[in-house]
Amino acid sequence: MGEEHFHFKGIHKNSDVKEREIVMSLNVLSRNEIFSEESKWRDPGRSEYLAMYSGVFGGVVTDPALMVIPIDDHIVHRGDGIFEACKCVNGYIYNFDAHLSRLQRSAELISMELPFDLSHIKQIVIETVAIAGIKDCTLRIFISRGIGGFNCEPKECYKSNLYVVVIKTATIPPHFYTKGISAVTSRIPPKPPFFAQVKSCNYLPNALVEMEAERNKVDFTIMLDQQGYLAEAATKSVAIVSKQKVLIYPKFDNILRGITILRAVELAKDLIEKGDLKGTSCTDISQEEAYNSSEMLLFSTTPNVLPIVKYDGKRIGAGKPGPIFHQLWELFQKDIRENKKILTPVFKERN
Repeated sequence: MGEEHFHFKGIHKNSDVKEREIVMSLNVLSRNEIFSEESKWRDPGRSEYLAMYSGVFGGVVTDPALMVIPIDDHIVHRGDGIFEACKCVNGYIYNFDAHLSRLQRSAELISMELPFDLSHIKQIVIETVAIAGIKDCTLRIFISRGIGGFNCEPKECYKSNLYVVVIKTATIPPHFYTKGISAVTSRIPPKPPFFAQVKSCNYLPNALVEMEAERNKVDFTIMLDQQGYLAEAATKSVAIVSKQKVLIYPKFDNILRGITILRAVELAKDLIEKGDLKGTSCTDISQEEAYNSSEMLLFSTTPNVLPIVKYDGKRIGAGKPGPIFHQLWELFQKDIRENKKILTPVFKERN
């Protein structure tokens, strides 16, 4: 019997075989049609994406329509990748080396070989930000297992890939700082401890936690660990200030090692010297301790620190941003602008 071929209308027919033409509504697109100067599919976010380095292509693009990742890269279809998010303020990348160290640690935990050494990755990031040409921005560094197929086995990826994306920094609503934020306890099961300590690209639990906040009409949702203690928010670390004036934050056994909260602990030494804090403590935090705290705080790269004034419907402290929040906020502002020890310049400094 003759072989039947199904094809799109307009494709050349092979007269040597029996054919049946099916008229389809789908278009077969050319490279030029997808990557035209007016790529409408890229309109969402176009103005927010400033530059992207791709290890696959070996260079930087500034057209958002060209900021693509191969579909068979395991970071796409398996979530097999790691990342870091940093910020650049006034032309300086803040606490860059701490982020790179955590990136390396994440790679080690999942047996992923970095495509370059950290110094080379650092230089690529700096140059990508410089090409973006903006002094205040957010940068995301991704390391993927690599391209090679659609199986789950990492062995089909012949090498890991680096991607760096520079985007405009998100605007934090001013009332988050002046009036405070609300939060509730999440019902989403926490990540197992091993996976929680890897800053991987598998953020499904985190995404569900964000959805919870929206459904509960609050600003953030906070997960509990396997023992029922406070763990973390979707993308933020949590801490409390006890009535005894101790800044308490969760142990890192079951959560991601937060760079911003660790920086806050360093900055808090100034408050301890002044007598505004009695000390800091890394230990388990129960919900009851959070309810009875004088202040409750969230920490992350973009906002630095945020004050929680209502948790699970209960007022925290005085129900408004507290004195430790205000002082930490000021200390972060000074640190970001003046602490040359942890500021990496992107653009050439002028005398």
